[in-house]
Amino acid sequence: MNFAASIGRYGCMKVADVMTKEPVTIAAGETVGQAEELMSENNIRQIPVVNGRDLLGIVTDRDLRSFLSGPLLGDPEARERALRTPVRDVMTMEPIFVSPNDDLEEVLEILIEEKIGGIPVVDQTEGLVGIVTYIDLLRCFLNRIRED
Repeated sequence: MNFAASIGRYGCMKVADVMTKEPVTIAAGETVGQAEELMSENNIRQIPVVNGRDLLGIVTDRDLRSFLSGPLLGDPEARERALRTPVRDVMTMEPIFVSPNDDLEEVLEILIEEKIGGIPVVDQTEGLVGIVTYIDLLRCFLNRIRED
């Protein structure tokens, strides 16, 4: 079975079927150093930035690498200051998000078109309820292929 056929057969799947529920989150006032530590400890590449359950933004490993690169690499004091920078200063504000009931096919298209690795999942009444990443999608399709 080819991958395109697999997508076609399971195109009616919803985001809720594959998303990571209750993802690791961070508050906007927490530091870049804390975000870096959370990513490392949890082996993840993006963290939704929240106020309670309200999505404010997202910070990615790419954001952190970009912010902590260049002149900071050679100056330990400057790097320490940078690590104390609030996440709100480096996060992507108003990130793309999807609903738990959105079709998985739409999410795949967004990930490909926007060249991003994950999308927060927001329920209108509950707020942030998950995140769907390319790893979640690959795991889903691997499981489906194995079933066949």
